Amino acid sequence: MELSGKSHLEMINILKGLAEKPVIRAALLIVLVTIIASILIELFESSQNDAFSTFWDSAWWVIVTITTVGYGDKIPVTPLGKIIGVLIMFVGIALLSVVTATISSILVTRKIKEDKGLQEIKLKDHILLCGWNNQGEHILNTFEKEGKIDAPVVMINQLSEEEMAEIINHYEKITIRFVRGDFTKENIINRANAKNAQSAIILPDTSSGSVKPGDERTILATLTLKTINPKIKVYTHILDRDNISHLRKAKADEVFVSDMYTGYLMANYVSSPGVPQFIQHLFSSASDYNLKRKPIPADLIGKSYKQLKEHYNQNGRGILLGLLQITEPFQLSSLMSDDYSTLDAYIMRKFQEAGRGSKSDEQVKILINPDEDAALNNNDFYLVIESK
Repeated sequence: MELSGKSHLEMINILKGLAEKPVIRAALLIVLVTIIASILIELFESSQNDAFSTFWDSAWWVIVTITTVGYGDKIPVTPLGKIIGVLIMFVGIALLSVVTATISSILVTRKIKEDKGLQEIKLKDHILLCGWNNQGEHILNTFEKEGKIDAPVVMINQLSEEEMAEIINHYEKITIRFVRGDFTKENIINRANAKNAQSAIILPDTSSGSVKPGDERTILATLTLKTINPKIKVYTHILDRDNISHLRKAKADEVFVSDMYTGYLMANYVSSPGVPQFIQHLFSSASDYNLKRKPIPADLIGKSYKQLKEHYNQNGRGILLGLLQITEPFQLSSLMSDDYSTLDAYIMRKFQEAGRGSKSDEQVKILINPDEDAALNNNDFYLVIESK
């Protein structure tokens, strides 16, 4: 009985919540007017008018009248029936006006909220782009030109409505949504539906003129994202190399440091002219060539790298560079017994107390020109340079 009482209470609360919505209230009012008017029309007309012999005949006429369709297949003939008909005409116009205005108001409000970045995001498997700087444009350009990203992009920053509208209109091939606010705040990240996002890119943010870009906000955002959604892939761009260890502790999946390769490129301008130019040309958006990752063909799984080379030489149109191997996260729980005994729980607790954790991060390993007898696995990809 107690469970039944709780169920009834929950049902009442649900109905109250629905009744508070303007559209639901207007729809319920139309249904109520239709039922009352149908009963009255049948009561006054059925004895003198064969067109209203049943309740459903009356309901049909009331609905046609309220919606101002007016087929003319049924008309009241009694004085009281005609009076009710006139009342229904006026009430119908008023009710339809209320419903139309309510729906329009909801749509306009939703559009205004969306433009201002105040709308709750309902997407799944989307990409979060937290913060904004000149690198943000390069990221969106790459997504659009290479066409590899089908997932929507939710941008979280403090740009103005006009700036965001310009960005959204510019990248028409990408589905972009906007959440305005500080991406280090949990309520802002929740509004972007981070718990259902697949990945996040965090940039040193220049969208707020009052806040100087810094790695502290990147670290805090990474911790918040990983707390809300432990499965999300977080890729960070930081300014200070000394903060790499902090990002690793915050469980960032990849950390990129500003000017990470500047020294290497500058030195090779002197020692190996042509190498820096090749790298810049390959990764330029204006280049005719692109570095691509491709899955191993199903019929080559379990075979050797030599066979992959032969397959690509026959079917490919580029340069085969090597392999990319992805190691799935290791979970200690997978080694435990199925019934998960007290001993298993004790072992898990000791690992956690020692700070080891029960799961390792996904690992990505690059093999350039590997041995020809290297085996090809399900999680492997091959890397090539091909024309766009």
